[in-house]
This record gives sequence, C-alpha cells and structure tokens, in this order.
Amino acid sequence: MERLLAKYKDEDTKNLRKSGSEEEYTELQQLLEDITAYHLDMQDTVLEQKSKKASAERDRLRGIEMRQAAMESMKKRKKAVEDFEDDTDEAGNYEVDDDDYIPLLPPGPEKKARVMQGRSSKKSAIEYLMWKQEQKASIKDRELDLKQQELEFQKAKYQEGKEEREHRQEMNRLEMEEKRTFLEILKNKRKDN
Repeated sequence: MERLLAKYKDEDTKNLRKSGSEEEYTELQQLLEDITAYHLDMQDTVLEQKSKKASAERDRLRGIEMRQAAMESMKKRKKAVEDFEDDTDEAGNYEVDDDDYIPLLPPGPEKKARVMQGRSSKKSAIEYLMWKQEQKASIKDRELDLKQQELEFQKAKYQEGKEEREHRQEMNRLEMEEKRTFLEILKNKRKDN
C-alpha cells in the first residue's frame, strides 16, 4: 500500500511539473488521492490524541501534587493542634509564657487582655461563635440606624422641596392673575377708546 501511494505521489508531482496544471483523474487516481488525504487526516488525529493524553497526564500529575500538598497541610495542622493541646493545663487553659501571648478576642471595655484558650472543649468554640454573632448583630444594628437616619434626612429634604414647590406654584398663580388683570385693563381701555 505504501509503495502504491509513493508511486502515485511521484507521478502526480511529475505530471504537475510537465503540464503546469493538474490532469484529469482516473478512478484509481481519485481513490489514491482520497487515501492520501485520509492518511494525512489520520496522522493529524493521532497527534491530537497524543496531545490530549499528554495534557490529561499533566492534569493528573497536578492533581496528585495538590492532594499531597493538602495532606501535608492537614498533617501540619493536626500536629499544631496536638502541640497546642499538650500546652494546655487540666482546666483546658493555654499555658502562657511572657513571649507566648496570643489574644483570642479584642480587649473589652475594661481593657483587660484575654488569653487564647484551647479549643479542646466545645464550650470555647461556642463562646467564640456567640461573640462573633453578637458582633454581626451589632454591625447590623448600626447599619439599620444609618438607614433610618438616611430615611429621615430624605423625608426632611422632600418636605423642604414640597414647601418650595408649593411656594413657586403660589407665586406663579399670583403672577398669572396679575397678567390677567393687566390684560383686562388693556381690553377695557381699548373699548373705551
């Protein structure tokens, strides 16, 4: 098959050189041309498949690397928690050295520093979540107060605008009456003349 295709290509090239244009095809030549085109398409397809396989392999390797990094990170966190639990006393409080101070919550109004407590108990996690919820509620309250003030400001501005519009309407009405009166006076003068 390869010899037949090679012979066809050589003859086609020679004929093209001799005449300067392509000659009429016989059925055999047409089939050979189709086979040649199919062969080239298959080579392209094979290259695309190799490229896709290589890309899939790269993606798979990246996934493995990401999983390994995540597992290492989890191991580090687990070790840090274990080390932290080792540094807590029987009551679950974190043993603090002078250079080991880590605040859990911002200082309260009494300005006392609070020291990070271990999360060995559910109570400390619940207390933290309650504090966080109180902070969110406080922020929401402030937002509502600001919206209320903005609404009151808009009402006052609308009221001022309403009074101003009413005043302008009254002035326009008086001006129109004055013009009508003036026109009536002019009409009466003309009639008299």
